[in-house]
Amino acid sequence: MDQHPALDRLMSWADPFDHPATDGVFLAAMQESLAWHDAHNPVYHTLCEMADFPPERLQTFDQVSQVPWIFVNVFKHHELLSVPREAVALHLTSSGTSGQKSQIFFDQGSMDRGLDMVRRCFDAFGLVNEAEEVNYLLFAYDPEEAKHVGTAATDDFITGFAKKHRTYHALRWNARTAAFEFDLERTYAMLLDFAAEGYPVRILGFPAFLHRLLAHHREQGGQPLSLGLRSFVLTGGGWKTAEDEQIDKPAFIAEVSTLLGIPPGNLRDGFGMVEHGVPYIECEAHRFHVPVYARAYTRDVATLALLPLGAEGFLHLVTPYLYSMPAISLLTSDMAVIGADCPCGRPTTTVELRGRAGTRKNKGCAIAASQLLKSL
Repeated sequence: MDQHPALDRLMSWADPFDHPATDGVFLAAMQESLAWHDAHNPVYHTLCEMADFPPERLQTFDQVSQVPWIFVNVFKHHELLSVPREAVALHLTSSGTSGQKSQIFFDQGSMDRGLDMVRRCFDAFGLVNEAEEVNYLLFAYDPEEAKHVGTAATDDFITGFAKKHRTYHALRWNARTAAFEFDLERTYAMLLDFAAEGYPVRILGFPAFLHRLLAHHREQGGQPLSLGLRSFVLTGGGWKTAEDEQIDKPAFIAEVSTLLGIPPGNLRDGFGMVEHGVPYIECEAHRFHVPVYARAYTRDVATLALLPLGAEGFLHLVTPYLYSMPAISLLTSDMAVIGADCPCGRPTTTVELRGRAGTRKNKGCAIAASQLLKSL
């Protein structure tokens, strides 16, 4: 792999939320990455030609938003590699048990950078403490049975941020039915066991399953638990087809905080896409922050013109870290608003998700997982 000193400098930046100081190095890293994909991916080279945007045209930070983008659904139908296939170290998909699957490939360098930025972001939020022993309750697929599912791989990696006492995956493979299943009673028993043991508990995964578990706790006449000040809930994947059970964010935060006995600020949602790889984690004020490894924009749904801060449009994500595939400029089907000036004080832009554009359902990890709720 060619040398990329600017990208190396960006990836090692001490503060992963120091946007103002990193605009210059981000530009330089994008110049390196754009040149790589233009030279090593014929499809992306053609796209740059069609957009009249060769690598040498990227000269200023304001032009980063103009780097030719690829629509996210392209990766559901095409394998676009910028490295030899034998250089692929990891293959992930975006879908759980059904639906079209994005095929995402990582060379060793891209994979290492991706894992490192996840760790750095979690560490900046005080979520890495390898000396602290915790119990993990994961509303996620068992990685031993879902080896190529992006959410399973991410959640499994996150369990390394604190010392594991016990770990329980709530979405478990049933060999008889050849499908993942959610055993509500078994998961509830595990939650009560964890509460009795006294170790901090970290709950990860799809929020709809946690909401259903807490509803079951109320139905059983259970009293509020006290998981403690060092326990965290880290949700991700959204509610998708569990909209009939979804409650608004303030109500969900209050429910979790009250019934589990943890501070409201210890409930954090996460947003990410396997096609993009950069983690977006809520701060204490429950806003998604854009780390230094990416920049986020919105585009008009009709013209695809760049929109100003505060305007709702298609979410457009840019990152230089990925060298295995030309997903460095990704136009998504998510509607979002880009903001600034978060109450937490971190000097980055923030992403507020407003749902997904269009009427046809795109089946992703959370949709496949939420289908399991319908069987309860």
